[in-house]
Amino acid sequence: MGASHDPLRPPPPDSPLGKAFLARFGLARHEPDAAFLEAVARAFGNIPFENLTKIIKYHAEGSADAALRAPGEVFGDHLRIGSGGTCFSLTALFLFLLRSYGFDARPVLADRRYGPDTHCAALVALDGRTHLVDPGYLLFTPVPVGGSAEQRVATPFNEIVLTPREGGKLDLATRQQDSETYRLTFKLPGADATEFMRAWRESFTWDMMRYPVLTRVRDGTQRYLQRTHYQERGRLHVERRAIRLDGLADAIAAEFGIAREVAARALDITARREKLDD
Repeated sequence: MGASHDPLRPPPPDSPLGKAFLARFGLARHEPDAAFLEAVARAFGNIPFENLTKIIKYHAEGSADAALRAPGEVFGDHLRIGSGGTCFSLTALFLFLLRSYGFDARPVLADRRYGPDTHCAALVALDGRTHLVDPGYLLFTPVPVGGSAEQRVATPFNEIVLTPREGGKLDLATRQQDSETYRLTFKLPGADATEFMRAWRESFTWDMMRYPVLTRVRDGTQRYLQRTHYQERGRLHVERRAIRLDGLADAIAAEFGIAREVAARALDITARREKLDD
């Protein structure tokens, strides 16, 4: 499936894409309950966050509208070359899947220190409560939100702290070895399709389109790459190393499971862009 001008369009019930996702990760179709939501979210964690495919498609198409990657394209590329997407394309795919399975799900936007509406995630209405799942920030455990109490969610590599604020705001921080770092603020009760699509289009102008950014959970650790700086984060340790530029495509293939030729193509585009800006 190619890109669509409306990646948030409602899917048909039990769509072929939804069935393909279940088959890929060995899941059985269930009614839309809490256990099935968690199973789908955890399986979704196998799809990496990466901006390589976004850089490549924007370079080829020349406009944000044409470069939007629809859910079928994102999942098809994952099966074919091991890729994923950034928070917008991942959230669009996750929403498509959940809606296909009968869940009531919608997007939510978030502000980060470098700008408003620079992150997004999914909200799911279930059993009278709203649950947050954030594929872009590796939060694959559905967390009830909307109350007044702080919540802490343990992951294999850190602790996520969700703190409600006035005006429907929800801060997300991460805690690692007794050090807590503010990351972003969600804006509840969520965004409509127009707001989400506006923010997605604007994301093609961000600085992150100039260098590789990837993250995923693998073997119980968070693997993260920005430019040539790589780190593996466990609950009690962080290992960092710089990767030589001539070995970066190989490292991306090895650590993130993305086809080497995809990494090499994106790195070539960003390198040429840097030369033009010099």
